[in-house]
Amino acid sequence: MRTTERTTNSVLARLGWRPGALLCTLLWTYALFAQSPPPSNDSEPQISVRISAEKTRLRLREDIPLHIEIWNIGKQDIFIFKDIQAAFYNELAYLDLTLYYGNQADRPIGLNASDCFCSERSSYPPLESELPRYWIAIPPQHYYGGEVVMRASLFRKLSVPGKYRIQGKYKSRGFLAQDINNPLLHYAEELNKLPYKAWVGEVETNSVWIEVTNRDGRPKRGNSPPRHFGRCIVQQ
Repeated sequence: MRTTERTTNSVLARLGWRPGALLCTLLWTYALFAQSPPPSNDSEPQISVRISAEKTRLRLREDIPLHIEIWNIGKQDIFIFKDIQAAFYNELAYLDLTLYYGNQADRPIGLNASDCFCSERSSYPPLESELPRYWIAIPPQHYYGGEVVMRASLFRKLSVPGKYRIQGKYKSRGFLAQDINNPLLHYAEELNKLPYKAWVGEVETNSVWIEVTNRDGRPKRGNSPPRHFGRCIVQQ
């Protein structure tokens, strides 16, 4: 089931951001944990990132559209960064896509890093209006999805006919990252009081295969993919 932005807003609405309600919540949480054993690792948030390609046969130097789904496979709600295909690899969350041919990897040309000083502002709106701009809450067994594009101009091998494997790695530093690029750094104390956390870590996607053909549309013979399947690896 897909998650929408209303999920994030409902989390904040349930909290109410009222001091009295927050105090009651903290007291109730303290009493609960005083009587219960600490949670096991199985209750920690986990995700699975899945990619798929509607078009698997492409012409030379043709961009590759991919569908991305970030699934919450854990037992708790988690927050996921809304920008799946970030413009810079040093952003809070980033999907790194790689094109494989045989045992060799073709990585994007000219990856960029940029500091935006997003955490430094002259004024700070309420967190309830800022959090949904950047992060979205995903309940268990729900996903947040979107479309990304592998630009042919960034991958050398997309100008060479053959069969290739695409696999990605999704990375997230969370909304508590001590970083000038974190627009929510000012709200760290409030974010720590939320009942749900942002997912932090790295996870590999599944693999998909594509075929790049000659200009006349005939595929190049040979270079067949080995008979194996990609697997998702979840790391905490």
